[in-house]
Amino acid sequence: MSYQVLALKYRPSTFGEVVGQSHVTTTLANAITADRVAHAILFTGPRGTGKTTIARIMAKAMNCSRGPTPDPCNSCKICKDIIQGHCSDVFEIDGASNNSVDQIRDLRENVAYMPAIASHKIYIIDEVHMLSTAAFNALLKTLEEPPEHVIFIFATTEVHKIPATILSRCQRHDLGRIPLEQIAGHLEMLCKKEGFTIEKQSLDLIALEADGSIRDSLSLLDRILSAFPGKKIDHEKVMENLGVLDRKVMHDISSAVFQKDGAALIGIVEAVNDSGLDLKKFFSDIILHFRNLNVIKLCGQESPSINLIDLEKKKLAQAVSELTPNYLGILLQILLDEESLVKFSSHTKTAVEMVLLKLIQINPGAQIDKIINKLDLLAQQIDSKLLEPVSAEPIFTKPGRPALPEPILKQSKQAVPLVAEPTLTEPVPPGPMKNHVMEEMPPSIQAQPAKKIQPHKVQTEAEPRTWPIFLSRIENKLPSIFALLSKGRVHDTGMNSIHIKLQDCSAFEKTRLAGKKQELQTLCRNFLGKKLEISILADTQISDTADRQNANLRAKQTARNAAMNHPLVLDAQQIFNGEIIN
Repeated sequence: MSYQVLALKYRPSTFGEVVGQSHVTTTLANAITADRVAHAILFTGPRGTGKTTIARIMAKAMNCSRGPTPDPCNSCKICKDIIQGHCSDVFEIDGASNNSVDQIRDLRENVAYMPAIASHKIYIIDEVHMLSTAAFNALLKTLEEPPEHVIFIFATTEVHKIPATILSRCQRHDLGRIPLEQIAGHLEMLCKKEGFTIEKQSLDLIALEADGSIRDSLSLLDRILSAFPGKKIDHEKVMENLGVLDRKVMHDISSAVFQKDGAALIGIVEAVNDSGLDLKKFFSDIILHFRNLNVIKLCGQESPSINLIDLEKKKLAQAVSELTPNYLGILLQILLDEESLVKFSSHTKTAVEMVLLKLIQINPGAQIDKIINKLDLLAQQIDSKLLEPVSAEPIFTKPGRPALPEPILKQSKQAVPLVAEPTLTEPVPPGPMKNHVMEEMPPSIQAQPAKKIQPHKVQTEAEPRTWPIFLSRIENKLPSIFALLSKGRVHDTGMNSIHIKLQDCSAFEKTRLAGKKQELQTLCRNFLGKKLEISILADTQISDTADRQNANLRAKQTARNAAMNHPLVLDAQQIFNGEIIN
């Protein structure tokens, strides 16, 4: 008997032997037991995951002489004929070569005939997405209401190409990629049956190269077992046969990138090129390696999306323990962006070297996150202090009477008015006092010219403090009003009022601000601790107000001069030999 490859020799014959698709096999077995098998079933999934195998097991389960049963005997004539592909009532059709409407019409005519030896006619159409649109349309009526003895089983890797009218008539089962651990365990079992000894890391490497396909892994294992004499296979020979690099090379590359060792990177690329390995495949492995580094950093070692053994996961976790996710993400993004350059470049080696050298120019920024966290904490502390509600004490301090020095009070034996109550107008400088009381006072406490004392106002021209903080409080609560007030400045303040000057303020904007006046006053009261009347002034209003104030001052000065020059005032001043103070 001729040699039979492992993929055929160890093809599953029951639902229990199928690897990694228990969610599908369990559903089908329960449906057979409950006699609820659909008349049209669709299997979809990646290559080599068991679609056609499960379809054949389904055909045996429905036509077994002991059945229908979820556990076909594989020993009766019908089961053996199905295994060998000789059963006259089970039709396996290749959708790629039988995709015309005429062939589907022939199928539709044969459906009406009863099965010859089995209980059901099973039509297995592989790669069903290759059928033409006309062929699908010709199949619609039969697929919707087939005879009771007919079951259609479709298999495809590209389910998106199947019309929705077909999908709606089928019971769909999605087969996923088989996990690395299950593939490696299955290969280990087969190696024991074949009498071969192979290292576990070699089996893991084969499973990784299979990319979730059990059939691909069996084909790779078959090639390796046939390539070397003897029953013991070394790991180096496995890597050589598969044309893949040792995992250590990937770790050396990432370590050189993190340490910014350009010479080491150039040396690794040179060694890989000399070994004869495909540099494009090598670059794809680098992308996958840095992808795993990112996943390990973000999701941890237990992430199911990393098809690596536990030892490799630990090594990756140690490599990225001191690095930031942002840095690793930038490295992976650069590799993905430059993938097309490596793929289509006529100088592949130079392109790979350039991309790797580009990676070492990125700063890890390991301390940046800590610095940002400290700055954020400091900003929060500052904001919490600046934005605390101010106490109810008045903001603007009223000028009070200056206190007298203690020694001078002890020397004075008579109460003497030292300084007049300060006013907001500029007083006339006092001349020499003729009063005997003032003459007897020590020089240190004789009346000095009263200085003009101004109430404290919010600074407006240079680095205002209160106004910007108040604006920051309303930025989130009233963003539209904040945008208008940010163009203004504090023009004037009083004990219970504040005047805001707006530049280039339109009538519409002024109307909007007037409508929000009550809300502004409430926010201002909460912020400053007292009620203030807010006035919104445009440039024209401010100029008119200033003109009126200047006119009032000129009128007061004219009246003062007239009163001081009045004959009665002059006579009184001469009689008493005094001076007008106020």
